[in-house]
Amino acid sequence: MEPTAARKVFPCFDEPALKATFSVTLIVDPYITALGNMDVCSEVALKGTNRKEKKAVTFNKSPLMSTYIVCFCAGELRYTETTAFRVPVRVYALPDKNIEHGRLALELTPRTLQVFEKIFAEPYPLPKMDLIAVPGAPGAMENWGLIVFMESILLVDKEETSAEAYRWAGSVLVHELAHQWFGNLVMMDFWEGLWLKEAFADWAELYAWETLNPEWQMWENYASGAYQEGLVLDANRQSHQIEVPVNKPSEIGQIFDAISYCKGCAIIRMMAGLLGVNVFVEGVQVYLKRHAYGNAKTSDLWKALSEVSGKDVAGMMETWTRHVGYPVVDVDESAGSAVLTQHRFLAGGKAEEDENTVLYPLALQLRSKDGVDADVTLQERTKTLTIPEFFKLNADHTGFYRVAYSAARLEILAQNAKAGLLSINDRIGLIADALAVAQSGRSKTSPVLALLQTFDEEKNFFVWKTIFSALESIQQAWAFESEAVLASLKLFKRRLISKILKDKGWEFKKDETLLEHMFKALIFSNGRDDAEVQNAAQEMFEKFAVGDDKAININIRGAVFDFVLEHGGEKEYEVILKSTENTSSINKRETCLTSLGSTRSPSLLIRTLEFCITPEIVSRLETEVILRSFVKHKLGKTTLWEWLKLNLGRFLDAVGHGMGGFGWLVSVLLGGLSTRAQWEDVKNFFKEKDTERYNVYLAQFLDMILSKAIWVERDSDDVEVWLNDNGYGNTEVTWA
Repeated sequence: MEPTAARKVFPCFDEPALKATFSVTLIVDPYITALGNMDVCSEVALKGTNRKEKKAVTFNKSPLMSTYIVCFCAGELRYTETTAFRVPVRVYALPDKNIEHGRLALELTPRTLQVFEKIFAEPYPLPKMDLIAVPGAPGAMENWGLIVFMESILLVDKEETSAEAYRWAGSVLVHELAHQWFGNLVMMDFWEGLWLKEAFADWAELYAWETLNPEWQMWENYASGAYQEGLVLDANRQSHQIEVPVNKPSEIGQIFDAISYCKGCAIIRMMAGLLGVNVFVEGVQVYLKRHAYGNAKTSDLWKALSEVSGKDVAGMMETWTRHVGYPVVDVDESAGSAVLTQHRFLAGGKAEEDENTVLYPLALQLRSKDGVDADVTLQERTKTLTIPEFFKLNADHTGFYRVAYSAARLEILAQNAKAGLLSINDRIGLIADALAVAQSGRSKTSPVLALLQTFDEEKNFFVWKTIFSALESIQQAWAFESEAVLASLKLFKRRLISKILKDKGWEFKKDETLLEHMFKALIFSNGRDDAEVQNAAQEMFEKFAVGDDKAININIRGAVFDFVLEHGGEKEYEVILKSTENTSSINKRETCLTSLGSTRSPSLLIRTLEFCITPEIVSRLETEVILRSFVKHKLGKTTLWEWLKLNLGRFLDAVGHGMGGFGWLVSVLLGGLSTRAQWEDVKNFFKEKDTERYNVYLAQFLDMILSKAIWVERDSDDVEVWLNDNGYGNTEVTWA
């Protein structure tokens, strides 16, 4: 019922700070299973007024808790359980679902609860832990003792689930279990403190994985994923501070974003690094114990951490939580020294004077051949530093800022990376920073392409993930430029990955690690312009189309579907559409739906969009999955936007508004647009619309569209010249 739906269900003071105990009785049919936050106290048979039998299921009284985590479920349900934890852990689902697909959750939940009890030094306080898969549920919700999940996250069919989806399911589960402490045991005082539960749940999840499964390398996954998402959104002029004032209910849903989650987690990670992880965890234990069953503000966290560390944590951290944005450190080198200057970083260009007033306390984390110097700081606007021959700022990218190097230094750092002097996170951050700096206009884009070109022998999955993300950002921004330039970018990518593609191949072995399967899938899906990959994809699909369900490995099924829809027609579309209807696997259906928007047939794209407003065919959640495939190509982007303009009313009626209103889809609908004309079109279209429920999202994406347009206008010649000069020009446009 987060954030404000409890008031629609029962009379209450529906605010986070107004906690209460809850005594709940549900009256249901005898064959119905009733679940609540607490365990069952009694079941009593009742006679209804029409002589129909009922039963009253009464639950034990809850501890003090906020209204938004009250939950009760009733339905015909099956369950599987484990006693591996000191209280029962059960996974519930509808009778037509394979309950054995809840095995991942059933095995991971007891281990996770034990890890969190040890980390937080606070026992899980409820007498049971239920996890339930609910059709149509968005993502997951951490209701105390009764966590609700969308079916594809809780019910993981290992035979039909890719390694990436399997890892994601585990990640969501651990995040929701972290909320049993951050958010449930201790709740923020009001919604401006949302980060105290969401960012902490993110951080606690990552910290727990060090014990649960270090082989998954979740910190590296964070560095290449959520950390970058926070940096990208906070470079937007329409971003907001972590501690953001909330004045009305419609604003609450719009702050469940990459600032509250990803930037918040980055600040916690940075703080833990500055204090020392053990000291930080000890401070968190004090915070939880002191505010258990109550509410807390950010200042309460600073106080607990200061007491344990002996440092002025508020003085160190308030700048980061109370102000919008973050800095870029410009590095101007000359003869063994460097002038470092910090400015607010904006993706759309340099900050104006009134946007550039905040000075951030930066730990520069200077890496050299002697290790990392953690004592070097930049708290003023400008500082001159003596530098060694090899240096890199923000070692391991634990700080929440960008670094702008010269093109010459980027070349040197690229060679340092080849020589093994940079960590995985250093290489990830180097690429991401170089791209962001180019997007903002602080450098040209050609040095980014030159940097990427040096990573052709890279061996790490997360670094390649970042390389492809950078290339996709360029290709998406340039999507409406000339076909010749787009073909040159395709050729650049094809040559860049030729070695790793040959090395990895697309044979998936059972004894390989989850990360290795993710790696092979990543390379295959990004190698679709390679002739061998194209032939293999076509051959696999032809076998699949005649009934060989095992012809395509689950890790590359989506990539194969995307390819055949891109180059095929109605026949291929019908095969994939039929597969969504002829499967009981939630995961397989989702994979098929995710590919439908990859077709280049205008009529099939429109047909797919009509599915999205037909609830009998696809659910609201499936609509979001489908629409994400439209932004992969130019025709999909324009078709989606033009169709939306004609059908906005029908669309909203079909998908509903939900938390944050239309905002949950703004990123999909507008994220693929990148020209100034499109920016004007979007701005004018929404000018007369009621956008109260999604005005924050809309403003952010308008800023992103304009930033991309300015970037392309500024650097289109630079990119084309570099591609031509380096042997990627004058290519024939094939498989376009």
